[in-house]
Amino acid sequence: MNVTLREFDPADLDEVHALIARTVEASYAGVYCRTAIDHFHEHHTRDQILKDAAEGCTLVLVAAGRIVGTGTLVGAYVGRMYVAPEHQGKGLGGRILEALEARARAGGVGTVDLAASTPARRFYERRGYRLVAERAHEFAGGERLDWFEMAKSLPPGSQ
Repeated sequence: MNVTLREFDPADLDEVHALIARTVEASYAGVYCRTAIDHFHEHHTRDQILKDAAEGCTLVLVAAGRIVGTGTLVGAYVGRMYVAPEHQGKGLGGRILEALEARARAGGVGTVDLAASTPARRFYERRGYRLVAERAHEFAGGERLDWFEMAKSLPPGSQ
């Protein structure tokens, strides 16, 4: 599959937002309660996507003219890493993450951190991220949203 990694353009907003929403629904169903899934949607609004892109670096991965993945780096924080469900397991998320880590390293960042969802935790562990803390948010009615604070050291010149 021929894919191109490039910087986000504000014209990509609707497609990136739709990709995130679709991926949240597919990847978190059966893992998180509906309240938690709705919380993810509220966190990934169009305004927030634009704000983070303006404050940091947002990348998109394009295949066959469609955006199939995205990730953002703001300072030392990696966020909003999503790959379309039908393209997961093909190394595309790793490609986005490596590019964001390279940007962080080039900017003098020695350690990057992120908040991993339950389904994404192993993805990050396989790429050298270590668990910093387990977190949970309790919603009314006893529903929970569990996530993991993770970090990775980026020695200068490393990959």
